[in-house]
Amino acid sequence: MTELGSTPGVFICASCAVWAARHVSRFPVVRLDPRLAARWLRRRIARTAGSASVAIPILYSVDLDRTAEHYRSLGLRVVEQEETYLVMQVGGAELHFTTSGEVASAPGQAFMHVYDAGELWKQLQERGVAGIGPVEDRPTGLREFTVTDPDGNRIRVGSPIPAD
Repeated sequence: MTELGSTPGVFICASCAVWAARHVSRFPVVRLDPRLAARWLRRRIARTAGSASVAIPILYSVDLDRTAEHYRSLGLRVVEQEETYLVMQVGGAELHFTTSGEVASAPGQAFMHVYDAGELWKQLQERGVAGIGPVEDRPTGLREFTVTDPDGNRIRVGSPIPAD
């Protein structure tokens, strides 16, 4: 529990305090866990001139409307849709789909980092979303599950395993 500085006697949990600080500050707010600070610093150092900051997969779709509906059930929203191209987004992550012959009709794969893969998996299971595989803790230190869409594309969804 943390006492709010401007309102003595009012307390909130540490996670809520970090959330609130992140939403009112333009400066990075991290918990006092040295692993998180080191991870943030590595990401900042990696943003040098000429380095890539985002890779966006372009996956094949037989039916863009069906694909859009499937990924809406996962929480993504349509950003742009044309006759042969679809862009969907959740947070800062995007997935692109095409019906064009430029992309092989073989299913594709992508990996999407999320804040808490275990919690997202539970939410998707509760909603009965189709194509959700089991959630597993990997030796790589990630908690992951796989989403398979109607065209066979596989999206691996993962987050660091929480230190409990």
